[in-house]
Amino acid sequence: MSNVYSADNAAWGKKLDSLVQRLSGRDFERPAGGPGWTVGGLLAHLAFYDYRALVILKKWETNAVGPSPLDVDVVNDALKPLFNAMAPDGIRRLVCEAAQAIDAAIDAMDPGLLAQIEKVGTPVRLNRAAHRGHHLAQVEKALPGSTPGKTS
Repeated sequence: MSNVYSADNAAWGKKLDSLVQRLSGRDFERPAGGPGWTVGGLLAHLAFYDYRALVILKKWETNAVGPSPLDVDVVNDALKPLFNAMAPDGIRRLVCEAAQAIDAAIDAMDPGLLAQIEKVGTPVRLNRAAHRGHHLAQVEKALPGSTPGKTS
């Protein structure tokens, strides 16, 4: 099954996988995306938010769709040192697994549940591509010899 989000999510999932697989261990330590963030930290951030969305969607499959409040700035600031400290191999695995898992869940989602989520306007982005695109551009910009705005 697919929906309006499937193609974009899949395309950005492939870009994410391609980028992550070509990074060296040192690339994960490069500053990227703003004060205190590293390439690895941004990628771990993506994994966290994909896993968060997956957990919420699973919850909504059996419970009513509802809000799932989160103070994004507090969560990001609290997790930043943990994300930046993660080993490259762990980040590489988790960010790809998380993207594949949430994309598969969104692709398989019952159309009725999808419509409910869109109607309620909850803080879970079913378009995972937008978040990935934003951070992959930041990662690309941090890499030596990169062309800003180009994600391969």
